Amino acid sequence: MRTLRFIFFILVLPLHPAFASQTDTNVLMLISGYGTEEQPQLSYDLEELAQAYLVLHDNGVNIDIATPKGGPVLVKSNKDDLAFIQRFKSVALSQLNNTRASETVDPNHYQGIFIVGGAGAMFDLPSDSATQAMLTRFAAKHKMIAAVCHGPAAIADVRLPDGQHLVAGRQVNAFTNTEEHAFSGEHIAAFPFLVEDKLIENGGIFVHNDPMLPFVVIDENLITAQNPSSVPKAAEALLVKLGITPKPRVPFKDEATMQLVATAKQTGVVAIDIALAKNPDNYDMNYLALYGFYAYALAGEEDKVQELDVMVAIARYFQHPAYESALIKALHEQNQYKQARRYLNAFVERYPSHDQAATLSALLNDNTQR
Repeated sequence: MRTLRFIFFILVLPLHPAFASQTDTNVLMLISGYGTEEQPQLSYDLEELAQAYLVLHDNGVNIDIATPKGGPVLVKSNKDDLAFIQRFKSVALSQLNNTRASETVDPNHYQGIFIVGGAGAMFDLPSDSATQAMLTRFAAKHKMIAAVCHGPAAIADVRLPDGQHLVAGRQVNAFTNTEEHAFSGEHIAAFPFLVEDKLIENGGIFVHNDPMLPFVVIDENLITAQNPSSVPKAAEALLVKLGITPKPRVPFKDEATMQLVATAKQTGVVAIDIALAKNPDNYDMNYLALYGFYAYALAGEEDKVQELDVMVAIARYFQHPAYESALIKALHEQNQYKQARRYLNAFVERYPSHDQAATLSALLNDNTQR
């Protein structure tokens, strides 16, 4: 499947409004209510919800939050060190403690709906009859529908009044199969389906970017987005479709980081050096390293050299034995032995007792002896 390399670029300035005057625009946000204290990983994605909510909120949109059954939902605290999570909780925690039930929602009250992802979205959103009926009413009334990451699972089976699937013949996007196999881990076996497969099965024209990179597609009243780094742009795309010009804002760090990678792949890895020299605090080094660690392994043969260049560029700013070990193996695989040896020498000096030091040394020595 041909990978599309289209990225939405929206001008952002150093301004982050805490509050905005309200408009007469109402949007329903739909999240999974499946997660529990025992299985918190099978919940909605709190960061996706918070980022989309704040983008809409800061542009004056009136927001309600719904779940299939209504009532309180699990609220994770593991990301409370993030300022935007704290800000989101300060304005929306009461709504999470009393979400609206799908069966009580009147689509006539809203101009659009925004469906948040997370593993939980694979379980209750597609199977709950009241939620499916509600989404069918939104679709029948041609309301704006936005869905991100695993969120499109909720609309994959929705049909229009003529019997056609909502997604049939439309460009659509979601968490890709490649991303599922890389990041969904033990959950993937329990999923009722993979979103990419289901969208294609029901007639969707599936388009996407490389794993982890942002991608948003708009087809008439349907907005779909690929992964967490795409969420803020999907929210801004919804604003535009609702006739609201998005206000300037500071990008979220994970969003800015993945957009930086996308830029580097288009214009050269020097973009990473320039950005980190100018404003290092604007980016999340862990997200940058996460991309570098996985992207080479996930790339097709035709893209591995480019991903290796990105991986090397990131290594100038991030040191971790797992990352450096993967880099050395990648350099060896691409026959870049001199550079691999240089990184190996630094690895041995930095982590002399690491169990990978001997393995990596043997790997390069074996090549030298051939």
